[in-house]
Formats: sequence, structure tokens, C-alpha cells
Amino acid sequence: MTRYFLKSDTDVLPWLLSHDEQPHVLPVFPEEDRYGLVVAHLLSGKVFAEVIPTPAHVREACGGGLPLGRLYFQIPKKLLYSVCDDLEPEDFGGSAT
Repeated sequence: MTRYFLKSDTDVLPWLLSHDEQPHVLPVFPEEDRYGLVVAHLLSGKVFAEVIPTPAHVREACGGGLPLGRLYFQIPKKLLYSVCDDLEPEDFGGSAT
């Protein structure tokens, strides 16, 4: 499976929080099709964020077991396309929203 990391010239956490002020501590997929799920975690003092397009991608992005130490954001897909080079509507199962 392809992985989709957010690319940003600035710190990605403020950007995520500006679009979802109440992230979840467990992966909760958005009910509205216009949103995508993003997982963020701290590694070596830097926040990394990755789009999880489908439930099948959770294990690859978060590993096995209970994915602790991460925050899960629900971000509009149209914004995710601009910060993830290879992300396409088809990656979410064909939804173009």
C-alpha cells in the first residue's frame, strides 16, 4: 500500500489543529465523505502526519496493537490533496469530494 505523508514548510500540528480542533485518540473515520482521516505522532522532536485513506491502511500507518501516542484528525479531503503529492480521490475508494 502507498503511504501519504503530509508535506509542509511549517509545523504540521498547528495546521491540523486549525482544521480540526478536537482530534481523537483512536482512529475514528469521518462520517461525512468530504473528510479524510489523518494520524499525527511525535518522532525525534518533530510531528509527522499521514493520511489514512481506508481502514485497511490503519495497521500500516500505526502498526499492530493499540495505537497509542497518536492523534487522529478529520480534515477536508480537498485540503489533503494540496499537501499530499500522490493522494487521489480513488485512494479513498473513489470519492471525489
